[in-house]
Amino acid sequence: MLRTVIPVVLLVLPLAACTGDAQPTEGASGGASESGSSEGVSPEVREGLVALYAGDHPRAQDTADGECFADALLERIAPGELEEVGVVVDGAVVTDLPLLEPETAGDWIGATFACVDYFEESARAQVAVTKGTVDWREYAACLREEIDLEVVRAALVAALGGDWDSDAVAALSRAQAECSTAANPG
Repeated sequence: MLRTVIPVVLLVLPLAACTGDAQPTEGASGGASESGSSEGVSPEVREGLVALYAGDHPRAQDTADGECFADALLERIAPGELEEVGVVVDGAVVTDLPLLEPETAGDWIGATFACVDYFEESARAQVAVTKGTVDWREYAACLREEIDLEVVRAALVAALGGDWDSDAVAALSRAQAECSTAANPG
């Protein structure tokens, strides 16, 4: 997914593709909408977005989620806009995502949420980081209880823009830490 240095609050973004067996994600579409506007987009840009999302060693589900993300993003943001914000340079998707303006970051997160369940992905990331010591179901359930999805959205948008001091980022980080502790049976 993102290849930037980011704190624990966003572990789900860089680590979702690095975990082992995934659990099913509820509420995620798992594919692009039928009215996708990726027509006219170069295959290199779409494939680059898929690769940026899915990571270096994607499982089949990561690639499917990446395809969904690329199509959902291209429904929200025109390829020319991706060039303007530095996601696409010289016809190729960059490997390090630049800081994004709030509107673009909102579209990025909207595309992500259209394809995956954040709480499930965060749980997968916690399991990976803790090498399996966190119970993913317990962690995901705790996180759903602890924080509203709109606060999660605000935190992720802020983080994509480099605003690590936002109240939403602090709230999400706190909730993740508390739930990681609560879901660790050891």
